[in-house]
Amino acid sequence: MNHVLGLITIIICFLSISVLNAQDINKMSKSDLRENVLFQYEISRGLSTQIDSLKNVIFTLEESKDSLLLNVSFLESANDMNEIELAKLNNVALKNKQEIARLQSDHVIQIASLNETIFDNQASLADLQDSILRLQKVPLESQVSFLDRQDSISRLQEDLPQNSMTSNQSSTTTSDDFLNKYYFDQIPLSNNSFQLVLSKIILGGKCIHRGDGVGSIPETLDCNAFSFWGIAPDVALPYGTKIDDVLIRKDKSYFDSNLPQIEILKNKLFTIRYNDNTEESFLFNVKESVPNNGRKGLQINLANEGFESNTANDIIWQVVAINNECYLAITTGQLERLKIYISAERVPAICTGCPDGYGYDGDGYGYGGVFIRAPVGANQYESWRTTGKGMLLMRKKDSYLNRSEPIQRGDLTFLLKMKEL
Repeated sequence: MNHVLGLITIIICFLSISVLNAQDINKMSKSDLRENVLFQYEISRGLSTQIDSLKNVIFTLEESKDSLLLNVSFLESANDMNEIELAKLNNVALKNKQEIARLQSDHVIQIASLNETIFDNQASLADLQDSILRLQKVPLESQVSFLDRQDSISRLQEDLPQNSMTSNQSSTTTSDDFLNKYYFDQIPLSNNSFQLVLSKIILGGKCIHRGDGVGSIPETLDCNAFSFWGIAPDVALPYGTKIDDVLIRKDKSYFDSNLPQIEILKNKLFTIRYNDNTEESFLFNVKESVPNNGRKGLQINLANEGFESNTANDIIWQVVAINNECYLAITTGQLERLKIYISAERVPAICTGCPDGYGYDGDGYGYGGVFIRAPVGANQYESWRTTGKGMLLMRKKDSYLNRSEPIQRGDLTFLLKMKEL
């Protein structure tokens, strides 16, 4: 644009000069005329240059115009495509809006349906609770009726003669128990395996009579009347340590896990497999023993194979009938023969000298070297440690016993069952 303005200015100046020269041409000298012609020539050359420049500008402007027209066409095409996409997006937005409205409507319907279902379930729950309450009343009434019947049966049994009672007890004996069957029929045992399990405990060694009457009588108790305690292994026992400090609470299953398994082959070979993975074999036979309170008993004789002329290692067990069941009756000493050791009593485990009933037997200090061991020849209690063997039994507190009491080992008889494997 600046080139065009300059060119127009030069043309105006040239025309002005030309008119001036035409009027005064006759008055000019040759030298002035020559100068004027040269000046006009220079002006013409400048004008030609400006014209060429103007052509270039015009060409550039035309090219810019074509480019702009092309851009306008492209933008118009892009605008058309954008309008198509916008129309599509508007259509999608409309469909989404319609779908949202439909989902909201379905949601409202589902909430109404769920509320109706909840209401129906609440009504059903209320009916069910009423039914449960009615059913709960039935067992209570049945229990009362059952207790009444038991009282009647007890009164009738008291009136029955002793032989009738014996017949009735036999009829309720557990028929599938091995000892209950073997008591009446000692069938040959060709290949049988058993696990000894604790069933009951008789507390009290014997009935003691005094001058003025009965002093004490034994009790036959269920295992749940006792608590079982194990001994923590390898615990140092400095002066003043009590056995309470090394006790670990156990249960009947711990007692049973320490009882051995039994295998009988050809009704002759009797093998005891102990809990420490050792075993011992005997020659086996059974015979009738001295009656217990008028009832016959069975005696199991086990002759140790390794001592033909020595009976010190033989074992004799008694099978006794108590109420409606038959048991192996085992004393504390016989239980130790099976490698199960019961504490003598709940006394301090360590003192300045051996506690009463304790001694040194070449294996360690304590009862039979069981609870506390020490190197042979040791005479200082600082080296004593627990072996982890043995256990302690205590009678639990009940309505007639104000506190849990330790059990004297000599006052226990263990009634075992032989569980078939």
